[in-house]
Amino acid sequence: MLVDTGALLALTLKRDQHHGRAATFARQHRDARFVLTDLILAETVTRLRARADARLATAAGRSLLESRRYEVLFVDAPLVTSALARLEQFGDKALSLTDCVSFEVMDRLGLTTAFAFDRDFRDCGYRTVP
Repeated sequence: MLVDTGALLALTLKRDQHHGRAATFARQHRDARFVLTDLILAETVTRLRARADARLATAAGRSLLESRRYEVLFVDAPLVTSALARLEQFGDKALSLTDCVSFEVMDRLGLTTAFAFDRDFRDCGYRTVP
């Protein structure tokens, strides 16, 4: 399944409002494997730097890149082009380019579920957990 920035932040930051739910989900699904894009990685590291410190942000970024549980997919121009079309298609929603790239990746990989706290996934027809 795809993992979104909000879930990664919740797993990392104990003071995050979703930390308990995220940590419980991750513990209960130890065999789950997650996909994220380099855009999600960039958002996560940037937000961790803003909400905590550079050391935590750097460690989290390295951990995601080296993990067997998480696979980082690097976005190419055709994927961004498709995501931009989707952004325009859903012009009535406050989606980010990262969201639309995530939706494109999910569709291309046949994923229907995201580990996310962002309601935009549900609003665009995807299932979220926890």
